[in-house]
Amino acid sequence: MKALITVASKHGATLELGRAMAEVLEERGLAVDLSPPEKVKSLGGYDLIILGSGVYANKMLPTMTALCYRWGDQLSARPVYLFCSGPLDAAPGQTALVPYEARDLARQVGAHSVKLFGGRMELSELRPAERALMRMSGAKAGDYRDWDEVLRWAGEVADHAQAHLHA
Repeated sequence: MKALITVASKHGATLELGRAMAEVLEERGLAVDLSPPEKVKSLGGYDLIILGSGVYANKMLPTMTALCYRWGDQLSARPVYLFCSGPLDAAPGQTALVPYEARDLARQVGAHSVKLFGGRMELSELRPAERALMRMSGAKAGDYRDWDEVLRWAGEVADHAQAHLHA
């Protein structure tokens, strides 16, 4: 079984999630291609697609939304899973909501699962305007990704996709 993980990542944190997911899928016997959305030229040959995007100001990155619109019909014909990363300010016990845009795209492509992971933001990676936006929003720099949850979800995706394809 062959999987495509395509990740739109502005500063690299979401791409790191995609790499970790690729390792999990490969450990479970899947062949994995990892690519940014703008480099995806075909979905042919893929049995499973994982779409990932960083979220900024409650929006997915434009390269991911463009990929979903460009390949929507082909995506809806395959097992698709979608994840986003980005919340930097969820208080303990508070659940951040998957952005509306991600839920809408997931519905359009028939995604089996939609997952939101915390993000990572380092001030040294930001342009001055981005730093100002972070200060105004009250978001705190740091790494809010739950790696155990990322690996658990990737394993669930692999199991679900293999069961779906062998049903």
